Amino acid sequence: MILVTSLGRIISFSWKNIIRNAWIGLATVLVLVLALLSVNVLIGVNALASSAISILEKKIDVSVYFLPETPEAILDQARSYMASLPQTESVIVSTADQALEAFKERHSNDPSILDALNELDENPLGATMIIKASKTTDYPYLMEALNNPQFSFAIESKTYDDHTVAIDQVQQIAATIRYFGLILTVIFTIFSALIVYNAIRVAIYTQREEIGIMRLVGASNAFVRLPLIIDAIFFALLALLISAALIATIISVGEPYLLAFYDGADPGLKTYFTANFVPLVVGEGLVISLVVAMASWAAVGKYLKK
Repeated sequence: MILVTSLGRIISFSWKNIIRNAWIGLATVLVLVLALLSVNVLIGVNALASSAISILEKKIDVSVYFLPETPEAILDQARSYMASLPQTESVIVSTADQALEAFKERHSNDPSILDALNELDENPLGATMIIKASKTTDYPYLMEALNNPQFSFAIESKTYDDHTVAIDQVQQIAATIRYFGLILTVIFTIFSALIVYNAIRVAIYTQREEIGIMRLVGASNAFVRLPLIIDAIFFALLALLISAALIATIISVGEPYLLAFYDGADPGLKTYFTANFVPLVVGEGLVISLVVAMASWAAVGKYLKK
């Protein structure tokens, strides 16, 4: 019963602090929101960069064009050999007829090309083999493997659709944004701790008489500390709620505009935050609560030492 009464008094005292120092609390929440937003910007940049790199990696492949008269046995041999390599993820072979149909479909709006094809007695195209590597670093090895004398004589040409330069650029941009974002996060975190520290000091000053009476009647240091620490944690959780709402709004409004930069593919932003919602909220909530609780503890501790 005594514990319940003490807890009720602590919560009541904490709520009075929040009401009396509402404007200071508002400023504290604002800075905490900025700190949380900067953290989530870093997380969002990582998600977008990972998605962009994944999309670019899927576009990398080696296209091998065989001579029109290449026997089926040679094609099977080439396919089996390349598919057997551990560096190969997949091998797709299109026959000469399939290659011709694909060519006609790509140039369906160009009558001159189609008319020229109709004038030919034979299919001018050979079979095509598309090879994807397990890792982007494996493509040079696969290009070398295509020089196998058992079937290399039947290869008319081969192209390596390389997007490694674009991948490097995405990684560099993401690294730069992460660097500046990390600096902003550290700055806002320090500001948050300082503002919470000063907010608690102001709360102590405005209620110094009440705190003095509490100490005179035998209130413990923990009883004095707890309401002010609860205030700080309340501000942190309120900031977490506001930042979560802002992030959800920003993602919902902004992600459709990102589709153009991802060739209509999923940018991965909403997917990432949805899949990791609980770990992000719990992790960020614990960290920001710990920061403000420590700042509050230090502020009250300095007063209690007087």
